[in-house]
Amino acid sequence: MQHHLAASPETVHWGYFDARQKPVLTIDSGDRVTIETVSGGPEQLPPPGYSVPPALLDIHARAERVLPGHILTGPVAVRGAEAGDVLEVRILDIKLGQDWVTISTARSSALCRKIFPIFT
Repeated sequence: MQHHLAASPETVHWGYFDARQKPVLTIDSGDRVTIETVSGGPEQLPPPGYSVPPALLDIHARAERVLPGHILTGPVAVRGAEAGDVLEVRILDIKLGQDWVTISTARSSALCRKIFPIFT
């Protein structure tokens, strides 16, 4: 079965991982899931002229920002999986959803300068 999990204030959490968090989607083993993600806090938005997903603006307005850090979509539970089980996850494709990137760490790293010469 194919599932789609959109990033929204109801499906993301901001700045933390917590195994006690309730899943926003439960799937069966072998199912495929397309998960939308967004990135960046309000202070990291690009200047006018770039494409900012409406979902990101909605998340900024309505989602609780517990700690600084990444906006995470999920969690996703696998029906029948139990603590200690090993799960195989295959990433079949990655598609960029916007025409800008946010980098908030390692601005001076050699890798960052190589990929994004603007930081040299």
